[in-house]
Amino acid sequence: MLTGSIPEELCRLSSLHLLDLAENNFSGSIPTCLGDVHGFKLPQTHFNYQDDSYKYWGYVPYSRHTELVINGRTVEYLEQMLVHSIIDLSKNNLSGEIPVKITQLIHLGALNLSWNQLTGNIPNDIGLLKDLENLDLSHNKLSGPIPSSMASMTFLSHLNLSYNNISGQIPVSNHFGTFNEPSIYEGNPGLCGYPLQINRSSLLHGNGEQERIDEDGDDGDDEKTERLGLYASIAVGYITGFGIVCGSFLLKRSWRHVYFSFIYDMRDKLMVLMVVNLARVKRRFGLERN
Repeated sequence: MLTGSIPEELCRLSSLHLLDLAENNFSGSIPTCLGDVHGFKLPQTHFNYQDDSYKYWGYVPYSRHTELVINGRTVEYLEQMLVHSIIDLSKNNLSGEIPVKITQLIHLGALNLSWNQLTGNIPNDIGLLKDLENLDLSHNKLSGPIPSSMASMTFLSHLNLSYNNISGQIPVSNHFGTFNEPSIYEGNPGLCGYPLQINRSSLLHGNGEQERIDEDGDDGDDEKTERLGLYASIAVGYITGFGIVCGSFLLKRSWRHVYFSFIYDMRDKLMVLMVVNLARVKRRFGLERN
């Protein structure tokens, strides 16, 4: 039941790597300085206990088990387990835009900002979060397109952008095309593309079934017109070519003489060739009469 704004003093905790403030009544904006916390920039968190002393291997240590709720599921992290950095600010009353500096936390493993009042666009450079496995921005008031840089987030296994005002085409390139569950995009009337099966033209001209039928009818009429035009051009070309050849023969007697002389010569040559070959076959198979 915590209230008020998230204090910027949290950003002074340089070893902070697990921040879970979910299901409270925090308001105001997300502190921009979270993008400067060194603990969130570490690749993973590792704990090693030996002889009552901690050994640092370039990671932030923790001495007890930790339970976190990720994607509605309680995950228990025990000693000597590798844990990604996590920020969970879900189910509060946070407003304003998502700080662009959060995209500097390149080793962040999970980011949950769902069920708030966040506005503005998803940061264009969110694709810099290369190690992000879980991203939940659902139930906010975010707008604009889905950044194309998200297609490069190859470790992303859970995504939820539902119930915002996001618009435009859903990316399908690279790993992003594997998110084929429509529920992660629902509640965004301006979104189109797979897996929502809504094309861009239907969004531009309305979503009515009658309008889609009219568009299909117009496309069919255009196709028929093009087909008739093609047939007409072929017929005109054939008639024109035939008329030119026949007209030339009718007007030029010398051309007729040359043409028919050529036809007769070819006929005679073919007849001679057939007779010679037939005689040769008979001799080969002994069919000639004595």
